[in-house]
Amino acid sequence: MRYRAMAMTAAAVTAGLTVAACSAASPGPARSSPRPRPVHTAPLKEPANVAAVRADAADYLSLASAGQFAITYQMLSASARQAITQQAWVAVHRACAGTSYQLRHLAVAGRTATVTVGLTGGHHGTLTETFVYAAGSWGVSPGDLSLYQHGSVSADAAAAQAQGSCAS
Repeated sequence: MRYRAMAMTAAAVTAGLTVAACSAASPGPARSSPRPRPVHTAPLKEPANVAAVRADAADYLSLASAGQFAITYQMLSASARQAITQQAWVAVHRACAGTSYQLRHLAVAGRTATVTVGLTGGHHGTLTETFVYAAGSWGVSPGDLSLYQHGSVSADAAAAQAQGSCAS
């Protein structure tokens, strides 16, 4: 949900800049143009409940099912982004393209959520994803980082294809 809000905020800011740029270039008396409405009027609070984690997990799985791997990379925990390059993440998950992900079960314990995911399409079965809460958001924390550390992006993608499962 926060990623949709960020996209909507960026669009609103862009629209506001376009309106401001166009109105500044036009001759005549200065008019005040309406300001874009903020997407969130209240500060975002810590998503401490199951519904908030479920929403973030559902967004992540929906984006992964749609092949939006560059966006799912941004949804990784900070420690995972430090360990995995975006190029490797995208290449490995493109090697698994065609798989759909569906949230089956969710368990939350403090700042950690365990999500059981059903696989359909290119691969079948289930996998478990871990989400951790830090610095104001939930991030995916892959359990096995070795899939992304074969020395090159092409070797990482080949290992993903040979693995037989597209678990992150």
